[in-house]
Amino acid sequence: MKRGEKKPVEGGAHTLVKGGRHLRAEFGRWFSAEDQTDTHIAHRLLNEQYAVWERGRSRFAAHARQNIAALEKQQRMSMQMQTMRMHQQRRQMRRGSPYGYGGYGVGGVSPAIPYRVMQWGDYQIRVDKETFEHIPLTPVMLQMGRGRLRARRHRTAAILLLAATALWLLLWWLAPALDVVLTLAALLLATACAAWQGRSPTRRRPPVPRLRFIPAAAPGEGLDADADPEPFPLREAGRSPREAREALRLALKKERLTPEIGTPTTMEWGWRYPLTLTSTTLEDLVERLPKVGVTLRVGANRLMAQGTDPDDSSAVTLRVLTGDPFTAAPPALARPPKSLSITDPFSLGLSIDGEDTPVILAGQHVFLVGVTGSGKSSMIRALAEHVTACRDAVAVDVDPSGVGLGPLRPAAVRHAHTPESAEQLLEAELARAEARIASLGAGIQDNYPVSPDSPAVFVFLDEYSRLTDRGKQAALDLLGVGRKARVTLVLSTRNAAKSVLKEAIADSLGVRIMMSCRIADVPLVVGDPNAVAQGWLPHRLKPSPGEWEPADAGRFYAITPRATDPVLRYVSRLAPERAAELAQERAAAGLPDIDATPQTSPATKPVDDLPPIGRLLRGAFAAAGDPDWLTVAQIADHLAVAAPDRWRQWDGRKDRLAMVGRYLRADLRAAGLDVPRSRLESIEHPDRPIAYRLADVTAALGR
Repeated sequence: MKRGEKKPVEGGAHTLVKGGRHLRAEFGRWFSAEDQTDTHIAHRLLNEQYAVWERGRSRFAAHARQNIAALEKQQRMSMQMQTMRMHQQRRQMRRGSPYGYGGYGVGGVSPAIPYRVMQWGDYQIRVDKETFEHIPLTPVMLQMGRGRLRARRHRTAAILLLAATALWLLLWWLAPALDVVLTLAALLLATACAAWQGRSPTRRRPPVPRLRFIPAAAPGEGLDADADPEPFPLREAGRSPREAREALRLALKKERLTPEIGTPTTMEWGWRYPLTLTSTTLEDLVERLPKVGVTLRVGANRLMAQGTDPDDSSAVTLRVLTGDPFTAAPPALARPPKSLSITDPFSLGLSIDGEDTPVILAGQHVFLVGVTGSGKSSMIRALAEHVTACRDAVAVDVDPSGVGLGPLRPAAVRHAHTPESAEQLLEAELARAEARIASLGAGIQDNYPVSPDSPAVFVFLDEYSRLTDRGKQAALDLLGVGRKARVTLVLSTRNAAKSVLKEAIADSLGVRIMMSCRIADVPLVVGDPNAVAQGWLPHRLKPSPGEWEPADAGRFYAITPRATDPVLRYVSRLAPERAAELAQERAAAGLPDIDATPQTSPATKPVDDLPPIGRLLRGAFAAAGDPDWLTVAQIADHLAVAAPDRWRQWDGRKDRLAMVGRYLRADLRAAGLDVPRSRLESIEHPDRPIAYRLADVTAALGR
């Protein structure tokens, strides 16, 4: 099924058949006692042991109480006999009987009776104090216990079947009409149950019987009183939030994860769970999500976790995809020519929660990384469609491999499809950017204003690795100066490594898009070595082998000024035929005009007119190949060679860089040059050194 096509609705007959099979399978599990785990059977056997022991103790205690009562009764009778004899003796004495003295009939309670009472009392105390000790269970005992339960259920089923058959025959004999009505009602009830289970199958999961005693020691692995049932697939939860929560709880507990799970929300594509981490971190959770997905029986890489509160690291949102979240994604937009402005918001794509991904492209460099089949063409086509629909922006098509913008190529104002022509065009656009910055002069505008007569320029650069060395350097220089000049790059690549890009620039651009890519590219683009642990998972997306199997093509993660969370997104595909029609419409409507080789502004100063410190600073960048920035340490090394008398006087001192930086700023102020400095923020410079940027230097010097 192609992306965008609706899933065919299953017929009623298919649902009934599916539900009937599920009910038959559930009855089979009950009939064969397969719904009872070893924990269920073990608890039943232990409770049976306890019941036998309890009956024996009750019998022994009752026997002791009976014997004590009998002895106490015998003792009372002996005491009554003694009292009667004493009264008889006194009467004889009063009558003067010769038997009044001598103790006729005088006796007492036998000392054996109290002794026997004491013995039985001690025995009763020992019986009451006795504690139950279970017999350790063995696999054979578990097998026998399951066999007894299975036999009992077989008898129960046979008795119920015979009783139902006898009742049906009796009703057929006494009241045939009533029997027919009841039979039809039973069939309708069975059909309704099959239809219900066909749409939302539920699996019977009986609770584990509670132990009737508190064991002095653990009764064995998996036999504790609080044992949980076995984990079950998420699809068996149906649409019940309670069952979905239980399915996730058991799956997480299996991986020894015990976060607090809030009430899940059912979505068209699956479930969204609010979690509160207790004894683990987000990094640990993300690492174990693949195993949790296996337990839940969902598709590979369909669990995504992200932090939801920057002030609370325990707050996490977990999304579990049971279906395609972008089946109902809107089609790619196609706007009329010159109907937009480059300063209007533009959505890169739809998020998994159904929200847009807005970004204003004016003055934004765009970095796109993705392997072959990830859907880069769809993203580039969406960006180019927006740019070419603007009245104040133009597209420049640069691709050393010769493919370029493909069907949208006629809507671009300049083209370069060989390494040599790409080099020339990139250098021309770099010159345009420098001229625009120089034209700002000392005005109040920080950025070059764009209009239909002076549009923003977007250089769509693909296959960066195939550029010449000068072409690569021109592209990197354009990244440094193009933002203010509104001459920006849309740079796409299959690899974000420094070895490919020459410099670590991936994390320094305003708009960064990650489609299916290498895991090594993720921290480079996000700018954080723990990016994967935070939920950035583009490396788990599956590239498409072709249009017949879209896989995860078009899905991406993005970092923009407004979007900084690791949320899965999707860009709709613009068909090549429709893109070609749009390109012809926009070319026919007229594209904004720009000069192919812009001239240097009159405000640009010749090198000889620059102050000495300006020439030295510009020479430092030129000697290094005009990188985006130079640290004070790099500039100090150049100054020590270019003007040793002035700049080597602090060699060997611990504060050498501080002194060079202090006098460099003083000389720049004395020359009337306002060149700001800043600290580098990148993985390669954890000590955040002070640096000067090429764009600021060229803006201050006018070249």
